This record gives sequence, C-alpha cells and structure tokens, in this order.
Amino acid sequence: MDLKEVQRIINMIYHHGRPLEEARIKHLLFGGEVKDVIIELRKFQNPDGGFAHSLEPDIWNPNSSPIQSFMAISILRELDFDSNEPMVNLLVNYLEESFDEEKLRWPLLYKSNDDYPHAPWWSYREESYPFNPSASIAGFILKYTNPLNKAFKYANKVAREAIDFINKTKEPIEVHELRCLIDLINDVSDLFKNYPAYKEAKTKMILHIDNILEKDTSKWFSDYVVKPSALIKTHPSLGSDVFFDLMLNELDLAMLNRNSEGIWDITWTWGDAYPGAAKEAAFIWQGIIALDYLHLMIKFGLLKLDTAREDEKVLID
Repeated sequence: MDLKEVQRIINMIYHHGRPLEEARIKHLLFGGEVKDVIIELRKFQNPDGGFAHSLEPDIWNPNSSPIQSFMAISILRELDFDSNEPMVNLLVNYLEESFDEEKLRWPLLYKSNDDYPHAPWWSYREESYPFNPSASIAGFILKYTNPLNKAFKYANKVAREAIDFINKTKEPIEVHELRCLIDLINDVSDLFKNYPAYKEAKTKMILHIDNILEKDTSKWFSDYVVKPSALIKTHPSLGSDVFFDLMLNELDLAMLNRNSEGIWDITWTWGDAYPGAAKEAAFIWQGIIALDYLHLMIKFGLLKLDTAREDEKVLID
C-alpha cells in the first residue's frame, strides 16, 4: 500500500469528517483513546438515551430513533469500550423503552422524519417490520448488556425469530436487512454457539450473502449495488474467510476508482429533495466511507498500523 496515498485518504477524512470521524481515525491509526471517540459520539445522544442529529447523515431528525442508535452501535463495535459506560447504559434504557412488544421489533421509520431534511427512503410509510435495524440492535444487547435487563429479554426474542427467518426464507434478503442479520450472527457467536438453529443459520447466511452480491465488478463504484464491503465490516467475521479474495479484489479496485480528491463518491442521491442538506450529507458520507475503507484495509492485512504517522499528514483548512 502506497503510504502517500494512504496519507492522502487520511487527509480527506480530516477534511470531510466531523470531529467524530477525526476521533475515530486517530483511534484507528494513531493510538487515540477510546474515551475521545465516546466524547464525540455522546454529542449525538439525546437525554432519553437514543441517538439522532444526523449521526446517520441522511436523516436530520433531531428526535431519537432506533436507526440512528444503530449507527452509534456500529461505531461502538469498533471500540473496546467499558460495558458500564454511562452513554451505553442510557442507550440500552432507550432501546428498552422504544421496543414495540406487539411487533417484536424496533421501528425503522418515524413520522417525525418528514419534518426535517432527509433522504426519500427515510420518509415515513407503513412498514412490514423487517430485521433492519432490529437484528443488529438485538445482537449488540445480547453481547454487551446484563441478561437481567428487560432489553436483553426483548433482544433474545428478536434473535430467535431472526435465526428462524434466516433458516426458512427462500427469497433474497434485502441488503440492509442482511447486514443487520450478519451483525446479529457475529454478536451472539458465544451465547448461541450450542444452539442447533444458530449453527444452521451461520451456514445459510453464506448462501444469502452470495445470493445478493453483485458479481459484475464494473458496477461496484458507479452504481448502488451490493459490494462485499456492504455486508462484511471486519475480519475475522461471518463470511470474511469465504469471501476473503473477493474483498481483496474490492479493496484493490477501490484504490483505482477514487475521485480527484483521492477518496470515493457516494453512489446514491436524494434526488431533488433538500438539495442543500443532501450536498452536506454527501460530503460527510465521503469521509465516513474513506474511514471504513481504511478500517477494512487494516483488518484484511493490506495496511499495517505503523505505516501511517499522524505527524506526516497535511491538514486542510
């Protein structure tokens, strides 16, 4: 991996990223402390414990929601955080209160989204209660929280229903739902390791992943298609060994398909909705995507932690 190109990517993360992304990249590459990431992440948390305020850049709703909380959970999974961290305890309390006991899900969409800038797919509509983001949330709760919590009991119900869904469904699973199911399978590997249905689900998930991956690599960086990185977020994890070579192929192609700034354009658009907010969201997403690619390069052995030095980066005003 060319160090100068890596430094260029880091440079752009500082330029496009929020203080949160800056804290994450310092933790990832330069020995930055977990507490600094937590401090920045906490700025997106509401008093009720849920997350909001465009933590997911395509939703500008300042009210707490499970999908924004899922984004926080995805970041927490990168960290060796203290399970007694007050921010996490407050988050679990929110997840306990926001759970729909009748549907056995955390809602994906909220009516209040429509009152603020947002991508069209986050507009409120009747939903069929998929496992997005519920499966991922459930996995996090089962791995990191006290089994005596009510939230743990809710999560256990979601997890068992999700595993049953994985084993029985014959249809392709939508990519975002599948990503959340992968999170669940990863998180409960110790808790459910002796559960026969879980073992079956782990095997079937490989088939589900392969079923929706876009095999035409020429589309990976021009169209909104399912690349390996849409589903595999670290190594080792579910599917990372099976699709190891395919992920390496994506990472190689990624370095060849950067824009003039040396990072990646997003492959989705808000259309004509909220052009100012959409532009700002796209700008932030570029920093997040760049950070995610560096994380994958490290986990898949293409970038060594000591190859990038913070004192060699060039900050952009």
